Amino acid sequence: LISMQISVALYRAMLDFGIQTTIKWPNDIYWNDRKLAGILIESRLQGSRIRNSVIGIGLNVNQQRFLSDAPNPVSMRQILGKETEIDDVLQHVISRFIEIEDDVAELYKTLLFRREGYFKYHDANGFFEAKIVDVDYDGTLSLLDKDGKLRKYAFKEVSFCI
Repeated sequence: LISMQISVALYRAMLDFGIQTTIKWPNDIYWNDRKLAGILIESRLQGSRIRNSVIGIGLNVNQQRFLSDAPNPVSMRQILGKETEIDDVLQHVISRFIEIEDDVAELYKTLLFRREGYFKYHDANGFFEAKIVDVDYDGTLSLLDKDGKLRKYAFKEVSFCI
């Protein structure tokens, strides 16, 4: 749920700047077929409960060129055609994050990248085409392939073919 909440917060913060995005499971932010942001979450447990979490957000704000080997990055500056104040972006993200949603899981599902239609995926057994059916509270992605087989995946067990 933490991953879903921060993903929805980033989605809404980007809307504040006029940028329509989607959430690529489990928690990347995409503009069209290009990656605008990635999220890393590290949680420490105490027994069966989360003691604390650290959320790291890599949001491309004012980059004009990318020197990494990332295949599809984009920045707010490239989308908007102008620089954006980083502190302003941070304030929007924080304010959107603290707006707790009772139905964040359902909202998250409606904002998913490629949520409608069949697309190519890759898992340990090879390539296949499927459509997104659900994302469980524990983050498990459910896909229905073209043969009617339901496939369930944890993080890093399946990848989108972009």
